[in-house]
Amino acid sequence: MSGKAAPSQDNQEAFSFGKNWAAFIERHFREERVRIARERLLAFLELPDLAGRSFLDIGCGSGLSSLAAWEAGAAQVVSFDVDPDSVRTTERVRQMRGAPENWRVLEGSVLDRGFLSTLEPADVVYSWGVLHHTGRMWEAVRNAAGCLKPGGLFFIALYLTTPRSPYWLELKKRYNRAPAWRKRCMEWHYIVRHTVIPSLIRGRNPLRLIRNYQNNRGMDFLTDVRDWLGGYPYEDATIAQVLRFCRRELGLNLININPSGTMVEYLFERPVLAEKHL
Repeated sequence: MSGKAAPSQDNQEAFSFGKNWAAFIERHFREERVRIARERLLAFLELPDLAGRSFLDIGCGSGLSSLAAWEAGAAQVVSFDVDPDSVRTTERVRQMRGAPENWRVLEGSVLDRGFLSTLEPADVVYSWGVLHHTGRMWEAVRNAAGCLKPGGLFFIALYLTTPRSPYWLELKKRYNRAPAWRKRCMEWHYIVRHTVIPSLIRGRNPLRLIRNYQNNRGMDFLTDVRDWLGGYPYEDATIAQVLRFCRRELGLNLININPSGTMVEYLFERPVLAEKHL
């Protein structure tokens, strides 16, 4: 996931998204991950490149997605996150590319409409695995969509409501309250229960799955495990709820969708005549 977008209401149970992404860049940054992230981004957008388009990364986290957009030829990239560690990490990634002038990194919240009003509307607004961590998900979705230009593309990923959603919510609270040694135990228990055993049952090699995990948007397996277990605040929604809200409340049209496990990727387009909805 890209990062968080607003501070938690309960610091004891809030997850340090920025520190997790800082560790990811420090230990796992590779050009191959950048290539995979770029290809995955363009494939879902159904575009050959981002030439001539502006790109807004809401909850930029590690900065990898922003870098992918910049390398895909975006005319302007703006990345922001409410977590100072994520802001510093994304700026570090920007510096790796020579601090290009058409890429800005800012600190701000998607829930702060005053901050958002300072940003130019973008051709592509991107927020992967972020808006459900704000504590006010629907407001965050509305605010993020308000950053779109007419005719722009809105790429978001949100947690899917499942029968186990209450269980995951309580698990995340327990993980964040736990001391470091207990967190490590919970991580390995999760890996064994939800990766190793299911893979063996299906006759697959779990080690191969873990080794090849970077093919999933360029991410790292253990980084994502910690992001999932610690990701709090936490909200989710059914696909029907998201489609209804984005169509009826925001006037957006769905053009692509990818349900995958507990996460669903959505790609909406803002019609030129839909300004009155936002």
